[in-house]
Amino acid sequence: MQNRVMPLAGVLNFRDFGAYETEDGGRVGKGLLYRSAHFAETTPDDEAALNALGVGLVVDLRRPEEREMEPNRWPGDGVQVLTNDEGLVAPPPHEAVATGSDWSASGVDRYMIHAYETYPYEPRYVALFSGFLKGLAADARPAVIHCAAGKDRTGSLAALTLRLLGVAEDAVMADYLMTNTVSNLEARIPRMRERIHARYGAKPSDEALRRMMGVQEDYLGAYFGAIEGRFERLSDYVASVLQVSPAEQAAIKTRLVG
Repeated sequence: MQNRVMPLAGVLNFRDFGAYETEDGGRVGKGLLYRSAHFAETTPDDEAALNALGVGLVVDLRRPEEREMEPNRWPGDGVQVLTNDEGLVAPPPHEAVATGSDWSASGVDRYMIHAYETYPYEPRYVALFSGFLKGLAADARPAVIHCAAGKDRTGSLAALTLRLLGVAEDAVMADYLMTNTVSNLEARIPRMRERIHARYGAKPSDEALRRMMGVQEDYLGAYFGAIEGRFERLSDYVASVLQVSPAEQAAIKTRLVG
């Protein structure tokens, strides 16, 4: 696990999500797929390390106001950055929790599961997920996906990509759940509770915060469940909804799997 993580001073949860075996005997390339939280607090050393990766595409899954509040310091010129300013059907799950009245662990679960169920068909995520996959088909350089914390929106797109490449479901889930370990979750809980109390007057339990700040199997299960409820094969969803053709899907696998 640790050799996947790039330790950066100002960036949370930056890691390689390639190098997994596929079910047909191949292996996703290492150093081609990265996932992360935002880049608003990168240090000069961070930027040098990131520049050395040779990234050609960055997909920022955050909303416009999120990007304005915490503008990225990286990447610089020469890297294609995809964003989307379309309106949302619903706010990100952590905001839905914060502005709601149910701070219980089960309440957080309901908010999170609902959010994940919207990702496969919400127009802005359809556009961004499609742009990422089409970028992989067209450009052999490494690519990065990120949102605010690099766990929910990023986790869904990373999982979709790995499943499309033929990585086994248990390995995909393990990669998704890795966020709970590498993002220093337990150490961040007290500070998050203080921020929530100061802003909203609530004092959520450790378990509620753990679920809001981390990831759970049921969350990603809700994402794929929303797809599987309409499509028999993942590739059909990708072709029909994301408009990534079978030829483009084949090109992605050719570029990324050896």
